[in-house]
Amino acid sequence: MRKTVLAAVLSTLVAGIATPALAHDNDRYPGGNRAEAAYMTPGRNAEIRRDIWQLDNRIDRAQRNRAISPREAQGLRRDARDLKATYTRYANRGLSAGEYRTLERRVANITQRLRAEKWDRDGRRG
Repeated sequence: MRKTVLAAVLSTLVAGIATPALAHDNDRYPGGNRAEAAYMTPGRNAEIRRDIWQLDNRIDRAQRNRAISPREAQGLRRDARDLKATYTRYANRGLSAGEYRTLERRVANITQRLRAEKWDRDGRRG
């Protein structure tokens, strides 16, 4: 009887000591996963969303002001829609630095093409 009581007390003590050590979460990295720490970037997400939103507005404004033809606007909108789909796929876990650079490069590319379409005045893509 004495052995069973002693075993029960010891198992309770061991469980009480081991549980806090196992439950300890590394506060430095959310979720305790260092590999995922690079993805915890709400600032990058907000910045790229703002850039994409501004790009949509610039395309709409250029078509409204007749700086680009409807056909040119349609192609640019298609590219912007593809960019949004890529952003959605990347932003599922948060954006890594490489994904952010890729999206920024694509935004800059579409912006440059919009600028070129405004200046060519021929009403055709390309």
